[in-house]
Amino acid sequence: MSPPRKANRGTGLSPKSVAAYLRDNPDFFERHADLLLELSVPHDGGAGAVSLVERQIELLRRRNEEMRRTLEEYVANGRASDELAGKLNRLVTKLLACPDPDERLRALPGNLREIFSLDFVRLLLFDAASGDYADVPGLSATPREDLMTEGLSAVLKANAPRCGRFSSGQREFLFGADAGEVASVALAPLGHRGKLGLLALGSRDPDHYHRAKSTEFLGRVSAIVAAAVSPESA
Repeated sequence: MSPPRKANRGTGLSPKSVAAYLRDNPDFFERHADLLLELSVPHDGGAGAVSLVERQIELLRRRNEEMRRTLEEYVANGRASDELAGKLNRLVTKLLACPDPDERLRALPGNLREIFSLDFVRLLLFDAASGDYADVPGLSATPREDLMTEGLSAVLKANAPRCGRFSSGQREFLFGADAGEVASVALAPLGHRGKLGLLALGSRDPDHYHRAKSTEFLGRVSAIVAAAVSPESA
């Protein structure tokens, strides 16, 4: 195909020269499809005119579909945010209803599991004075050095939640006998650089806690949990 001829941009541009240019460049609207949205073409202007109208309708339909999907995403995200905010409020309310620090701590894993419909929850606390919680599912006093041994120190140093698939050894360390059922994991330090401990959430769905998953909400949950387990809250 010969290179497109340039239309005269001077003041003498005429309908005839425009028609000649378009005739010599039949792929013009393929290269400038956005112009079809700005054209006003009579529907009864012949076969060529009908073709342009159909192209306009097609482009408008696509744009409307994209706008509809975007709007649906906004609505869905808004509903999800409202739902999560409600769950956060429920968690805070339950924690405030437990004035006794030990009782509040013992109830925390169960509250998280119930409110957020979690498959597995584990709270690993570094405070040596935390006591013996062997009788509380999902709660244990864990030496900080144990996390270093299991290669989980990077999560604490990053001072931010992390999602993904961890090794079988790490999952066993985090979830014990339930490790075989855990397919994806979300970890969140409690306190600055995990000063207080680590919150571990597990899912049977391997794609639930994927690496690209937003961790903003998990950060909010861990902040509330950190406040609940902090010695200052006693």
